Amino acid sequence: MVTRRCHFDLKKAEARAHILEGLKIALEHLDEVIALIRRSREPADAKQGLMRRFRLSEEQAQAILDMRLQRLTSLERGKVVQEYEEVQREIAELRAILADERRVLTLIVQELGEIKEAYGDDRRTEIIEEAATEFRPEDLIVEEEMVVTISHAGYIKRNPISLYRAQRRGGRGVQGAGTREEDFVEHLFIAFTHSYILFFTDAGRVYWLKVHELPQAGRAARGKAIVNLLNLGQDEKVAAILPIRSFDDARYVMMATKNGVVKKTELTAFSNPRSGGIIALTIEEGDRVIAVGLTDGEQDVFLGTREGVAVRFKEDQVRPMGRAAVGVKGITLEEGDEVVGMEIVRNGTTILTVGANGTGGGRD
Repeated sequence: MVTRRCHFDLKKAEARAHILEGLKIALEHLDEVIALIRRSREPADAKQGLMRRFRLSEEQAQAILDMRLQRLTSLERGKVVQEYEEVQREIAELRAILADERRVLTLIVQELGEIKEAYGDDRRTEIIEEAATEFRPEDLIVEEEMVVTISHAGYIKRNPISLYRAQRRGGRGVQGAGTREEDFVEHLFIAFTHSYILFFTDAGRVYWLKVHELPQAGRAARGKAIVNLLNLGQDEKVAAILPIRSFDDARYVMMATKNGVVKKTELTAFSNPRSGGIIALTIEEGDRVIAVGLTDGEQDVFLGTREGVAVRFKEDQVRPMGRAAVGVKGITLEEGDEVVGMEIVRNGTTILTVGANGTGGGRD
């Protein structure tokens, strides 16, 4: 920067010296210059005459023509000579600086000292030591609402909620997902891109994905098979899906198996899963997970069996257990019967039960 500035100042000083040289020539031949200008019919003729007579450049001749009459006084003529001498000294100084690297460095040190003296006040912001924060690629992902759809055959995808619009009662709706024959949408929910989705398998393991890690596809697309996103074991199938905004100490995960076993575990126990999944509960031989729900610790649990038997109990009757625990009996089953559904009951809601043949009924 210092070198560029010196070059700029040198070029400017040399241009000024060139003009002053022309003014000096004019002042030294003042009478002849005045006579030449008076004889000229127009400014262009005067300029050409000055250039020919005194061997001036176009810039010098124009400066003479632009000179005010007060510059013709003895005092003003002395100022022209003085300015010319000062410009010549400036040119010599700038050339000396540019020719000597040590002088350039000395000038840099000097100017930095002047800046420090002028602006070196105490820092207003406080700098404190802090451990470096880890940068994650997801920090660059916009937080927005997504519609997540999962089909019965295990295909999953996400779409921005902006693709859907509100319609009147008579509206036909829009296609939300494409499915193959005998497949249908089984789960549909809204979650943020930075939310978590817990996938509980029938073998009692849980897998963990962020919503932004799910494939984004058009409304007519099926999506991607879940088995291609999770490192599932052989013959392991996803039994339940739980979208989570954040892992809160005050919430619990309630799980139920087909043999009537229930288990309650703190939600925070699932906050650090591995790519190969972690144990959600220990499954006994011949049993499998059929449902998972999220509770606040003070709700009721409803279990229904294939033979139409149901039970409702306070969840505080089931104590929280670690991930590797088996659980406790939630319902006593008759021979050949099994649990087919679990719901977390909230006050003021109605339970609608629908049978395999299409019959159903509601109960508060």
